[in-house]
Amino acid sequence: MGTNNLLLIGSESHVCQDYVTRYKDHYDHIVGIDFPAESSLEHYLSVDFRDDRAYEKIERFLADLDKKFSQVVFAAGVNPMNDVFGVTIRDWDTTFDVNVKAALFSLKAAYDYFSYQTALVLIASQNGVVAHSQRIDYGTSKSALIHLAKNLSVDYAKINDKDLRVNTISPSYIKTEDNKDLLDSYFGKRLLARIPYRRFVSLEDVSHSLHFLLGEGSQSIRGQNLILDYGYTIV
Repeated sequence: MGTNNLLLIGSESHVCQDYVTRYKDHYDHIVGIDFPAESSLEHYLSVDFRDDRAYEKIERFLADLDKKFSQVVFAAGVNPMNDVFGVTIRDWDTTFDVNVKAALFSLKAAYDYFSYQTALVLIASQNGVVAHSQRIDYGTSKSALIHLAKNLSVDYAKINDKDLRVNTISPSYIKTEDNKDLLDSYFGKRLLARIPYRRFVSLEDVSHSLHFLLGEGSQSIRGQNLILDYGYTIV
């Protein structure tokens, strides 16, 4: 039986941190790549995804590790609050560099280190599915990420020596310790009133769905976007 290794790109995000806490015992090795200088993971690379040289660093890092990965998660991202009147070219470029370009070119850099069967999940957002105020660059980038998974699936289907399946997860507003005060405020109550089931998504919700898409039970799911929103996008 081959090794069961997990590669987390955006490993210091709330989503990845929660997933590791819940499911670390399912893996032989967990490897992280992200922007912060330090990580609690044993194998970790800090890169600036806005720098094109980051992808050469990723490739060298993975070559030195010499491991094959059966599961890959891309959760790197920036989350600006811009509308069409306030967004700048710099804002737009940064958002797309980190949220979209980093996904494609990180996966290209890691390709040689995918196992024969590898499940890949990209963390998108409900803002890539429905419009919202002050999401002009963020929402558009997440929509692009959702479509990237579809194009990757079409290209990966042509490969004979590997079986790669890629999907996206689009959570609604995830309640964390960082945004608890905001989501408990008047602003948060207005958001909650728009959700049919009157619940915010939890990190646990995301981790369980992520584990499903990374597992063998989702073999036939390819290029799909799983929305976790308690009904936000259906009304």
